[in-house]
Amino acid sequence: MVRCLGMLLLLVALTACAKGIDEDFTQAFVDANRGLDDDAWTAAYSPEMKLLAVGRESGRLELWDAREKDARIALPAHELRVQDITFGVDDGIVISRSASGNVAFDEIVQLENGPKVWDARSGELLVAFRQAHWVPGAMSATPLPGLYLFASGDELHIYDHAKRALVGDPLRLQGDGGIRAIDWDAASGTIVAGTDKGMIVLLKLLRDEAGARLEVVQRHTPHGVGPRNDILSVMLLDNGTRLVTVQYSPEKAQAMEQEVPALYRSQQHETVRWNLANWQREHVYSTQLIGVHQATFTRGEDWLVLAGVAGGTAKVEGKVELVDLRSGVSWLYKANTTHATAVLLPQTREGLVLQNGRATRIRYLDQSEKVPWSAPR
Repeated sequence: MVRCLGMLLLLVALTACAKGIDEDFTQAFVDANRGLDDDAWTAAYSPEMKLLAVGRESGRLELWDAREKDARIALPAHELRVQDITFGVDDGIVISRSASGNVAFDEIVQLENGPKVWDARSGELLVAFRQAHWVPGAMSATPLPGLYLFASGDELHIYDHAKRALVGDPLRLQGDGGIRAIDWDAASGTIVAGTDKGMIVLLKLLRDEAGARLEVVQRHTPHGVGPRNDILSVMLLDNGTRLVTVQYSPEKAQAMEQEVPALYRSQQHETVRWNLANWQREHVYSTQLIGVHQATFTRGEDWLVLAGVAGGTAKVEGKVELVDLRSGVSWLYKANTTHATAVLLPQTREGLVLQNGRATRIRYLDQSEKVPWSAPR
């Protein structure tokens, strides 16, 4: 009897894991996001956990279980807006960070600097890093299970979730700038970081009897090291042999200075695919956006999501651009704010554009036949 009950529970668990996105989920999400007074600042989706995480201007973190029509947890995660979200699939966790440092209310100083680690299903807070010296930066899982990277300014810290603690010595990219973006590749073990001074750094994370440590493999600076050369996103492809970067381009900003309103003159960008064997530019993607404030992707998808503004004959409008990294084709979607965010749900070939307390469903095309990188562009 006990054995039968155990097998039944196991079957239920496996069925739950295999369950796809509920067919009514995206519409239910849109319906629940009608005229909210709390704008979404960032959103991320985990295809493995089928979990949509949304970070809002107020500091609220929402965890939406896409396997159900309307199953969500809302957490008062931070005192300031949620700036970034990452997933730890193997550990069943979500990691969030706030937009800024110390926030003072009367005589009480609440340290909101460091990342916070949450149980993805229950919303329980597992770890909160509140060091006074912490400078908000990028976060990421790594090729080694249970280990994560948390950036603090120009330092990279290793977080061991089993120990619920930072381990080893931080790696400092002294003079290279604050770390804005991180990605990793499981097959090659490659980790890549991009900074706000335009530095791209390739890394390896090692774990042995001495513990865990980071080593720098290569550095590259497309425009030299300088302010406002921010690397907004890094994305490893093809087992870590290729890299897509989104970076502010000082050359493009200077060339478009007279054409772009002053507010957006520093947001001219370029999206490039690199061959990491020789740092050759294999492709520079065209764009319809004159400025970008956010560049994201869903792991496992060869698509990039750019949020920014497009210029018309009369005004500048908020737009979201989806870039097919295989074909080089892009699609532009309207957003009713200049600071929208968007996220892709691969299983349904849908996306969600979040703007001004609302959400809009969009569709994107199947890449039924992968275009080889060597194909003419």
